Amino acid sequence: MKHLFILFLLISTNAYNQNLSNLQFGTDSTLDIMTWNIEFFPKAGQSTIDSVSKIIQALEMDVIAVQEIEDTNAFRTMMLGIPGYDGFARLNYYIGMGFIYKTSSIQINALYEIFTTQQYWNYFPRAPIIMDMNYMNERYILIVNHLKCCGDGFIESGNTDDEEYRRLQAILLLKDYVDTYFPSEKTIILGDLNDLITDQANTNVFQAILNDPSNYSFADSSIAVGPSSNWSYPTWPSHLDHIIITNELFYETQNNGSYVQTLKLESEFASGWSSYDAFVSDHRPVAMKIFPDLIGEQIELIDDIYNITIYPNPSNGNVNFTLGNPTDECTILIHSANGMLIADAKCTGKFTWEKQQTVPGVYYATLIVGNTIIKHQRIVLL
Repeated sequence: MKHLFILFLLISTNAYNQNLSNLQFGTDSTLDIMTWNIEFFPKAGQSTIDSVSKIIQALEMDVIAVQEIEDTNAFRTMMLGIPGYDGFARLNYYIGMGFIYKTSSIQINALYEIFTTQQYWNYFPRAPIIMDMNYMNERYILIVNHLKCCGDGFIESGNTDDEEYRRLQAILLLKDYVDTYFPSEKTIILGDLNDLITDQANTNVFQAILNDPSNYSFADSSIAVGPSSNWSYPTWPSHLDHIIITNELFYETQNNGSYVQTLKLESEFASGWSSYDAFVSDHRPVAMKIFPDLIGEQIELIDDIYNITIYPNPSNGNVNFTLGNPTDECTILIHSANGMLIADAKCTGKFTWEKQQTVPGVYYATLIVGNTIIKHQRIVLL
């Protein structure tokens, strides 16, 4: 992997270099995707355009899902000046969204909006945009969103003026859309979703996603439950910018070397956050690196052969593992969301992971027979 160098020309005309050795994106063998609310682009005119352009060229992401484009003409002009990239943006009311993508690695199959008719306007003040694309001959579906902001933290069921209720309905509609139209595609829902995934169940607008861990996962969950210094929206300390993946991507995003990270671009400005906030955005981007391969597809085939069952999941107690052949000897590894090994056990046919003092959260179980990984499964302890 290469080290990145970003050169920012600040308003003061002071320029400097910094080695971003911890932001290793833009490699030829990985799919690098980023979501970025670039607040009222271009909020500081040409200075914003210059800074955003330099960031895009330095990070070399394959795809960037952008929100809060206020001037689509300025966006198109910026894209014409970035070699090797193209962009697509749509204005909804006074603010828009879109995609920026690397033309050498991304093949666009289709770009279109959904939920555009009047009956959906209350739930989607900005119509979601779908990018149907290919990367390394594999199809991916990306859906960029910018959901309704604000609220009091409570869901007022049936109140169409309540911000949380509007976000809840938007998430339900998005999930149903993916379940219906992309039931077996590698799908990513991302953007400024304007709410917390750590809320209690009765106030959590994402509960439908969280209740379906065998099909959906928040790739950025470790950021959400981690220290506030890594959250995407420092101005009102919270983590609002999310990346949701479907189970077709579970294995690839858990490959060694795949990861999700909040990019603290403010560190590149001489005045830190105050300069970044003034000239670029009040949101940090959240980026995901994926190592695509065929191992996940091979595991699905092996999974069918071994007839593996993991239950209950989610669980508020023990978790049981059973193999269709009771004589199969296997190894079970369980890791926490941050990669810590929690359990390493041998089993024959079945195994029970006893919760004991394990804290609630997201864990990952890997089942190995011989030297072959036969299943990689996300587990949620309540």
